[in-house]
Amino acid sequence: MTLFRAWILLLVLSGLSAAFAEYSAPADTGAATMAAGGAGMLCLTWLKARTILASYLRLDETPAARRIFGLILGLYLLLLAGLFLLPLA
Repeated sequence: MTLFRAWILLLVLSGLSAAFAEYSAPADTGAATMAAGGAGMLCLTWLKARTILASYLRLDETPAARRIFGLILGLYLLLLAGLFLLPLA
């Protein structure tokens, strides 16, 4: 992926994050809606982080390093998801 395409993708994902945050959590939502909203935001965060790692740090040229960073990132986002969902249970 070229840097220009990565930049455009990051702009689109940032816009989606802002729209998602604005419209997904009105004041009267339940725990299930909050959980879905948190999961959606973490998925967008994961996509943005993978784009940055692959394009800007050029990890797309080294698949082994990209897998290691992807695994660490995935484990970290699972930890964040668990911490987010813990009070909602």
